[in-house]
Amino acid sequence: MTIIMPLHFITAQGIKDAFSDNTIKTTGKAAGYDTTKDSVLPIVANIVNIVYGLIGVIFFVLIIYAGILWMTAGGNDTQVKKAQNIIQRSAIGLLIVVLAYAITYFIFNVVFRVHYVPSNIRDYYITT
Repeated sequence: MTIIMPLHFITAQGIKDAFSDNTIKTTGKAAGYDTTKDSVLPIVANIVNIVYGLIGVIFFVLIIYAGILWMTAGGNDTQVKKAQNIIQRSAIGLLIVVLAYAITYFIFNVVFRVHYVPSNIRDYYITT
């Protein structure tokens, strides 16, 4: 007989300490980085990431819709063609979005040198 126990209560202790009491911000300042969030670049980066997330959800919904349309076609060639076109156009759209993400990632991280550092308390953007 196997006993299954939920493991959601197990946490790493050192991780919480690393993100508390502005440790990341203090370390960034000591290393000579600008840790202020007053720049417009982090705001634009957040907006771009939200838009990409929404586009991913739209892609997922379109693929599910096209799959249901195809499965319920029942031999109707026009409905099968419509489902295939939706899948094809969704895949092309996803490819365009992935390429756009790669371009914006390159612009923010290489050209502007904005690096995202996630935190439990706040999000810090370190610019060099």
